[in-house]
Amino acid sequence: MVEEAHKAGAIVLLDEAYGARLRPVLHGGQKALALGADLAITNCDKAGLSGPRAGVLVGRSGLVMAAGAKAAEYGMEARAPIAAAVLRSLQKFDPHHLTQEAAAGQELAAALEAAMGAGVVMRSDLGPMVNEDAVLAIILERASISADALNVVPCEATAALGMLLLADHGILTVNTHGQPGARVSLRLKPTLDALASVGGVSAVVDAVDDCITKVADIVTDENAMKTLILGDFA
Repeated sequence: MVEEAHKAGAIVLLDEAYGARLRPVLHGGQKALALGADLAITNCDKAGLSGPRAGVLVGRSGLVMAAGAKAAEYGMEARAPIAAAVLRSLQKFDPHHLTQEAAAGQELAAALEAAMGAGVVMRSDLGPMVNEDAVLAIILERASISADALNVVPCEATAALGMLLLADHGILTVNTHGQPGARVSLRLKPTLDALASVGGVSAVVDAVDDCITKVADIVTDENAMKTLILGDFA
């Protein structure tokens, strides 16, 4: 496909997210530029990198410089403190840390599957995922009510769950800290040593179960749900 794009005179930009690290480290695939792209971009705050939240653009020097100039026009360039932090993050990157993160994520996924069911829990390379519709269905079952009796939608159920995981157990999820447009499913992707900091795999599984029960206890109380999700803005 890259070759066909080049034959058509196109510049190929590979948007790698964190696949730039997952593909070669976890799957034995080629690195981004080895695939033939003119430019490749990855992020600096996931999958073995510690941040900051910034994009790392590499490729043909003239194109990188042009992209940097355009970013500066929009006020999106990396100022010196950000650039220094990105450099330190890249210098500290160790593929072994990424494999450890992936192994911890799979251990957590297996434990969550045992508690919730393999049909409920899905897996990514970095850990378990539970679809927002499945989360709401579990809450409804635990509250012994039907969907017809509820005004809560799936993303609100996972938002409430995320708030409780954070407040009661110190567990960060995209449901509380994700940017607009992020997925609203429950996703648990432990970083290095993160599981130990909250008490281990069983503690995280127990925390999810505990918080699902707490959401079920208030899911029919519209004001309580608003306060939990929005706080003083409810």
